[in-house]
Amino acid sequence: MTVSKKKNRGFSLVAIALGSSAVLAACGSSSSASTGSTTSAKKSAPVTVTLWESHNGGPVGNEMTALQNSFNATHASVKVNIVVTKASSKLLAAIAAGDPPTLAEISHYDGKYVKSGALVSWNKYIAKSSVVTQTNVVPPVWRNGEVGSIHYRLQAGVKVSEVFYNQSLFSKAGISSVPLTDAQMAADAAKLKAIGVIPLGWKDSSAHILPTFLSNGGSMLKGSNAVGHSVAFDNAAGTATFSYFHHLYSAGEMQFHHGTTLRQDFASGKIGMIDGTSAGYAKVLAAVGGAFKVGAFVEPSGSTGIHYNLAQGLGFVLPKADTTAQRNAAWTFVQWFLGAKQQAAWAEATGFAPETKAGVSDIPASFLATHPGLKASIAAVESPYTFPRPVSDSYNEVQASLDTEFFNAVTGKQSISSALSTLQSQGNSYMSGASEL
Repeated sequence: MTVSKKKNRGFSLVAIALGSSAVLAACGSSSSASTGSTTSAKKSAPVTVTLWESHNGGPVGNEMTALQNSFNATHASVKVNIVVTKASSKLLAAIAAGDPPTLAEISHYDGKYVKSGALVSWNKYIAKSSVVTQTNVVPPVWRNGEVGSIHYRLQAGVKVSEVFYNQSLFSKAGISSVPLTDAQMAADAAKLKAIGVIPLGWKDSSAHILPTFLSNGGSMLKGSNAVGHSVAFDNAAGTATFSYFHHLYSAGEMQFHHGTTLRQDFASGKIGMIDGTSAGYAKVLAAVGGAFKVGAFVEPSGSTGIHYNLAQGLGFVLPKADTTAQRNAAWTFVQWFLGAKQQAAWAEATGFAPETKAGVSDIPASFLATHPGLKASIAAVESPYTFPRPVSDSYNEVQASLDTEFFNAVTGKQSISSALSTLQSQGNSYMSGASEL
């Protein structure tokens, strides 16, 4: 099995304890320095790092635990303890109470933490790093969590959108190659429908809508995908995107489902293609259990002819409350995690693309040849047309409105023009400071 191959490789790693000297220096006490050789010869107790980890079980959570164990076995000066919890919703209260973890994984909406001064910047650590550099970290990951030129969040898992397909059903339907454009995917959907299966399953979530919108010439924010204070959905790109999915839905060629249902129906052979992210690749393989070969391709291109995508996912942050020694220890773990061998092992087990170019290079070509989901993820993060998901807290509410209006338009509960008009109005209201969440 793939996982066992990865784990053998992962547990054979010879870890490099980067920054451990700084941690050990921070752990030393004045008493040990003054008592002579007998006391100084004693081993210092490791600095404990509590990590609030949000990958709850499954292949991703299991691999994070495997890497934790590997790190602890090879780093005498630092011990990482994982606590599985929803850090994104709990961390701010823990910081206010003066009892945060040393390290936490939170989502891309970290503005409230930055505004309140609750986080420590990673910049001083990055400045001395040979691993976490702009030339080594893949571009959308480098920008994801960066506010101005300050890095408050370093990604722990990069999610990009892709589509998984049943290779047996593709062959039965006479589809010999993956679709590269929206038009080709619609044509393939019709062929799958003709053999009696549901052609396509899709999540009605902004992360699964915006790549198509961007590939039709849209922009997440008016004027730029990086800056701006208003949205731009009620336009030709919005109309093309909503109309495309409405056509698939009304023709009986697409169904909306939750991710778990999509995987279950896909595994049972009911659906030919399902939309997902790199975070779901290992879960899809586990659900299928070898019953058929799973293929994958990056999101098709729209009217621009370009394959746009979004980079998102959980990222490591440093709350301010802990000591310098603990923060140094946390950095030792994070920098180790972003090392090439660890990144390759992480990617092979989870389907997440590595965050670093060195990690990409460390994955054998033979592995990628048999794991098209990971290959598609890597193609997406290496593309200059993959953008980091917006970090503005206001955009969280914009996306909630996008989910609603997209669903209403695609299923015919609301006209496309009305849905886009409502989305435009509500989106600009949220970006200007209004709130409903």
